[in-house]
Amino acid sequence: MDLVRRRAAGAPLQYLTGLAGFRYLELQIGPGALVPRPETESLAGRAIEVLPPRGTVIDVGTGAGPIALSIAHERPDARVIGTEISEQAMQWARKNRGQLGLDVELILCDLFEGVPNPLRGRVDVVVSNPPYVSESERDALPVEVADHEPEIALFSARDGLEIFERIAVSAKGWLRDGGVLLSEIGDRQAGVVARLLTHLGYTSPAIREDLVGRPRIAEARWRG
Repeated sequence: MDLVRRRAAGAPLQYLTGLAGFRYLELQIGPGALVPRPETESLAGRAIEVLPPRGTVIDVGTGAGPIALSIAHERPDARVIGTEISEQAMQWARKNRGQLGLDVELILCDLFEGVPNPLRGRVDVVVSNPPYVSESERDALPVEVADHEPEIALFSARDGLEIFERIAVSAKGWLRDGGVLLSEIGDRQAGVVARLLTHLGYTSPAIREDLVGRPRIAEARWRG
Protein backbone atom coordinates (compact mmCIF):
# COMPACT_ATOMS: atom_id res chain seq x y z
CA MET A 1 0.00 0.00 0.00
CA ASP A 2 2.91 2.33 0.63
CA LEU A 3 4.05 1.80 -2.96
CA VAL A 4 0.53 2.48 -4.22
CA ARG A 5 0.36 5.72 -2.24
CA ARG A 6 3.73 6.84 -3.55
CA ARG A 7 2.71 6.03 -7.12
CA ALA A 8 -0.56 7.93 -6.67
CA ALA A 9 1.51 10.91 -5.48
CA GLY A 10 3.43 10.82 -8.77
CA ALA A 11 6.56 8.84 -7.99
CA PRO A 12 7.81 7.21 -11.22
CA LEU A 13 7.03 3.51 -11.40
CA GLN A 14 10.69 2.79 -12.17
CA TYR A 15 11.75 4.46 -8.92
CA LEU A 16 9.33 2.21 -7.01
CA THR A 17 10.42 -1.03 -8.65
CA GLY A 18 14.06 0.03 -8.85
CA LEU A 19 14.28 -1.23 -12.43
CA ALA A 20 14.00 0.15 -15.96
CA GLY A 21 14.24 -1.73 -19.25
CA PHE A 22 16.37 -0.19 -22.01
CA ARG A 23 17.02 -1.98 -25.29
CA TYR A 24 18.38 -5.40 -24.22
CA LEU A 25 19.29 -4.41 -20.68
CA GLU A 26 17.56 -4.19 -17.32
CA LEU A 27 18.95 -1.26 -15.38
CA GLN A 28 18.82 -0.32 -11.73
CA ILE A 29 17.29 3.11 -11.33
CA GLY A 30 16.18 5.45 -8.57
CA PRO A 31 16.05 9.07 -7.39
CA GLY A 32 18.88 11.15 -8.74
CA ALA A 33 18.91 9.60 -12.21
CA LEU A 34 16.71 10.31 -15.21
CA VAL A 35 14.35 7.45 -16.06
CA PRO A 36 15.40 6.03 -19.48
CA ARG A 37 12.80 6.67 -22.21
CA PRO A 38 11.93 4.59 -25.29
CA GLU A 39 12.93 7.42 -27.65
CA THR A 40 16.44 7.37 -26.21
CA GLU A 41 16.71 3.73 -27.31
CA SER A 42 16.64 5.03 -30.90
CA LEU A 43 19.48 7.43 -30.07
CA ALA A 44 21.58 4.59 -28.65
CA GLY A 45 20.76 2.46 -31.68
CA ARG A 46 21.92 5.14 -34.08
CA ALA A 47 25.19 5.53 -32.16
CA ILE A 48 25.74 1.78 -32.49
CA GLU A 49 25.04 1.96 -36.23
CA VAL A 50 27.51 4.76 -37.02
CA LEU A 51 30.29 3.62 -34.69
CA PRO A 52 33.09 2.06 -36.77
CA PRO A 53 34.75 -1.24 -35.78
CA ARG A 54 36.84 -0.82 -32.61
CA GLY A 55 35.71 2.79 -32.47
CA THR A 56 35.63 5.16 -29.51
CA VAL A 57 32.44 6.78 -28.25
CA ILE A 58 31.80 9.30 -25.49
CA ASP A 59 28.35 9.42 -23.90
CA VAL A 60 28.09 12.90 -22.38
CA GLY A 61 25.76 13.05 -19.39
CA THR A 62 25.40 9.31 -19.09
CA GLY A 63 23.00 9.37 -16.13
CA ALA A 64 22.34 5.80 -15.00
CA GLY A 65 24.27 4.65 -18.07
CA PRO A 66 21.60 3.40 -20.50
CA ILE A 67 23.28 4.63 -23.69
CA ALA A 68 26.88 3.83 -22.75
CA LEU A 69 26.03 0.41 -21.34
CA SER A 70 23.88 -0.50 -24.34
CA ILE A 71 26.70 0.40 -26.71
CA ALA A 72 29.17 -1.67 -24.67
CA HIS A 73 26.72 -4.58 -24.62
CA GLU A 74 25.98 -4.54 -28.35
CA ARG A 75 29.43 -3.43 -29.51
CA PRO A 76 31.99 -5.12 -27.25
CA ASP A 77 34.72 -4.10 -29.72
CA ALA A 78 34.23 -0.42 -28.88
CA ARG A 79 35.87 1.80 -26.30
CA VAL A 80 32.99 3.39 -24.40
CA ILE A 81 33.32 6.37 -22.08
CA GLY A 82 30.48 7.90 -20.06
CA THR A 83 30.77 11.27 -18.35
CA GLU A 84 28.37 12.63 -15.75
CA ILE A 85 28.35 15.71 -13.53
CA SER A 86 25.91 14.37 -10.92
CA GLU A 87 27.37 12.15 -8.21
CA GLN A 88 23.91 10.66 -7.55
CA ALA A 89 23.43 9.67 -11.17
CA MET A 90 26.98 8.35 -11.39
CA GLN A 91 26.31 6.04 -8.45
CA TRP A 92 23.52 4.41 -10.48
CA ALA A 93 25.77 4.12 -13.53
CA ARG A 94 28.45 2.41 -11.45
CA LYS A 95 25.89 0.01 -9.97
CA ASN A 96 24.66 -0.90 -13.43
CA ARG A 97 28.16 -1.35 -14.80
CA GLY A 98 28.99 -3.68 -11.95
CA GLN A 99 25.75 -5.61 -12.15
CA LEU A 100 25.99 -6.07 -15.92
CA GLY A 101 29.74 -6.62 -16.04
CA LEU A 102 30.22 -4.30 -19.00
CA ASP A 103 33.40 -2.44 -19.91
CA VAL A 104 32.54 1.26 -19.70
CA GLU A 105 34.88 3.97 -18.45
CA LEU A 106 32.85 6.24 -16.14
CA ILE A 107 34.17 9.74 -15.40
CA LEU A 108 32.60 12.16 -12.92
CA CYS A 109 33.02 15.54 -14.61
CA ASP A 110 31.29 18.33 -16.49
CA LEU A 111 30.90 17.39 -20.17
CA PHE A 112 34.42 16.47 -21.45
CA GLU A 113 36.55 17.92 -18.64
CA GLY A 114 37.77 14.57 -17.30
CA VAL A 115 38.24 12.76 -20.61
CA PRO A 116 41.87 11.69 -21.21
CA ASN A 117 43.65 14.35 -23.26
CA PRO A 118 45.20 11.86 -25.77
CA LEU A 119 41.68 11.28 -27.13
CA ARG A 120 41.44 14.80 -28.51
CA GLY A 121 40.71 14.60 -32.22
CA ARG A 122 40.41 10.80 -32.11
CA VAL A 123 36.82 10.13 -30.97
CA ASP A 124 34.50 8.53 -33.51
CA VAL A 125 31.13 9.34 -31.92
CA VAL A 126 29.92 11.79 -29.30
CA VAL A 127 26.40 10.97 -28.14
CA SER A 128 24.25 12.68 -25.55
CA ASN A 129 20.77 12.93 -24.13
CA PRO A 130 21.26 16.36 -22.55
CA PRO A 131 18.72 18.40 -20.62
CA TYR A 132 16.67 20.22 -23.26
CA VAL A 133 13.46 21.35 -21.54
CA SER A 134 13.08 25.11 -21.14
CA GLU A 135 11.90 26.57 -17.86
CA SER A 136 8.79 27.86 -19.65
CA GLU A 137 7.79 24.26 -20.36
CA ARG A 138 7.95 23.14 -16.74
CA ASP A 139 4.19 23.33 -16.15
CA ALA A 140 3.53 21.12 -19.18
CA LEU A 141 5.53 18.21 -17.73
CA PRO A 142 3.78 15.36 -15.92
CA VAL A 143 4.02 15.52 -12.12
CA GLU A 144 6.06 12.31 -12.05
CA VAL A 145 8.71 14.04 -14.16
CA ALA A 146 8.72 17.63 -12.90
CA ASP A 147 8.44 16.78 -9.20
CA HIS A 148 10.55 13.64 -9.00
CA GLU A 149 13.24 13.39 -11.67
CA PRO A 150 16.46 15.42 -11.30
CA GLU A 151 16.18 18.97 -12.60
CA ILE A 152 19.82 18.93 -13.73
CA ALA A 153 18.89 16.22 -16.25
CA LEU A 154 15.74 17.96 -17.46
CA PHE A 155 16.11 21.73 -17.71
CA SER A 156 18.45 23.90 -19.71
CA ALA A 157 18.63 27.67 -20.18
CA ARG A 158 18.28 29.58 -23.47
CA ASP A 159 15.06 27.85 -24.54
CA GLY A 160 16.45 24.49 -23.56
CA LEU A 161 19.53 24.66 -25.80
CA GLU A 162 22.35 25.87 -23.54
CA ILE A 163 23.76 22.43 -22.69
CA PHE A 164 23.32 21.12 -26.22
CA GLU A 165 25.27 24.08 -27.59
CA ARG A 166 28.04 23.60 -25.03
CA ILE A 167 28.33 19.95 -26.03
CA ALA A 168 28.35 20.77 -29.75
CA VAL A 169 31.05 23.41 -29.30
CA SER A 170 33.27 21.23 -27.10
CA ALA A 171 32.81 18.07 -29.19
CA LYS A 172 34.66 19.71 -32.09
CA GLY A 173 37.88 19.36 -30.13
CA TRP A 174 37.36 15.64 -29.50
CA LEU A 175 35.86 14.26 -32.70
CA ARG A 176 38.11 12.95 -35.44
CA ASP A 177 37.68 14.20 -39.00
CA GLY A 178 34.38 12.64 -40.08
CA GLY A 179 33.32 11.86 -36.52
CA VAL A 180 29.64 11.99 -35.66
CA LEU A 181 27.76 14.06 -33.10
CA LEU A 182 24.41 12.63 -32.00
CA SER A 183 22.03 14.24 -29.55
CA GLU A 184 18.47 13.88 -28.40
CA ILE A 185 16.54 17.15 -28.75
CA GLY A 186 13.11 18.55 -28.03
CA ASP A 187 10.55 17.97 -30.76
CA ARG A 188 10.23 21.73 -31.36
CA GLN A 189 13.96 22.41 -31.58
CA ALA A 190 14.79 20.77 -34.93
CA GLY A 191 15.10 23.90 -37.04
CA VAL A 192 17.21 25.94 -34.64
CA VAL A 193 19.43 22.92 -33.85
CA ALA A 194 20.13 22.24 -37.54
CA ARG A 195 21.04 25.89 -38.10
CA LEU A 196 23.25 25.95 -35.01
CA LEU A 197 25.16 22.85 -36.13
CA THR A 198 25.78 24.41 -39.53
CA HIS A 199 26.92 27.65 -37.91
CA LEU A 200 29.39 25.71 -35.75
CA GLY A 201 30.95 24.11 -38.81
CA TYR A 202 29.35 20.66 -38.75
CA THR A 203 28.37 19.12 -42.07
CA SER A 204 25.32 17.15 -43.21
CA PRO A 205 23.09 18.06 -40.25
CA ALA A 206 20.04 15.81 -40.11
CA ILE A 207 17.12 15.38 -37.76
CA ARG A 208 15.82 11.85 -37.23
CA GLU A 209 12.40 10.92 -35.93
CA ASP A 210 11.66 8.96 -32.77
CA LEU A 211 9.37 5.93 -32.47
CA VAL A 212 6.22 8.05 -32.78
CA GLY A 213 7.43 10.18 -35.68
CA ARG A 214 8.56 13.28 -33.79
CA PRO A 215 11.86 15.01 -34.66
CA ARG A 216 14.06 13.79 -31.84
CA ILE A 217 17.66 13.00 -32.85
CA ALA A 218 20.11 15.55 -34.19
CA GLU A 219 23.02 14.13 -36.19
CA ALA A 220 25.96 15.85 -37.88
CA ARG A 221 29.56 15.17 -38.89
CA TRP A 222 32.64 17.14 -37.96
CA ARG A 223 35.21 17.95 -40.63
CA GLY A 224 38.26 19.07 -38.73
